Amino acid sequence: MSTTFQRYGDDETTDSLIHMPQRVLASSTYQFPIDVLADRLVQYLGDPSSFHDKFPWTERFVMGIPVPTWARPIVWNVGQMARFISAIWSGAHLGSYLTNEWYESVGAGRVLAENSEVLLDGQQRLHSLEEYFLDRLAVPDIQGQPRVWSELGNVERKRFLSTIFPHSSVSSDDEMALRRTYDLCALGVAPHTHDQRAAR
Repeated sequence: MSTTFQRYGDDETTDSLIHMPQRVLASSTYQFPIDVLADRLVQYLGDPSSFHDKFPWTERFVMGIPVPTWARPIVWNVGQMARFISAIWSGAHLGSYLTNEWYESVGAGRVLAENSEVLLDGQQRLHSLEEYFLDRLAVPDIQGQPRVWSELGNVERKRFLSTIFPHSSVSSDDEMALRRTYDLCALGVAPHTHDQRAAR
């Protein structure tokens, strides 16, 4: 085994038939503050029926974003959710969440085709945010006292909402490609079990 690193090979005598895996779908990433997600939640809570009318094929929304029918359910416990919110307060790297920005209208109405604008990765983290914003989750302050969102003053709220939480997106109407992308994202720190995979 080599103990040196070569950026490129010194010669091209390697096997040209070797090809490594490639992206299923090209993605773009944007540096948005959490406030963008909070705004979407406010819109959803203000008129949930319009979201259900627009995305009638989904049973679940997280932060106002539709969740595909083939995504796994919420699995993080209270401790995991609280640790994620605490990580935001502490300035930890949050990774990114991934959506499908493709959408297509169905008929003349405002209904969008299945898999339009769906959340592909980050459901557990976004659900944690939603629980926190709705006072269903408390996290400790610097003295260790559990605090819910409504207890905080505007200075602290603005600091939290201004935290960058990168938003990555793909754009595809190919459900199998979306499912494979979902499964690839699920190979991270909390891999999905076989029955939670979307493309089996």
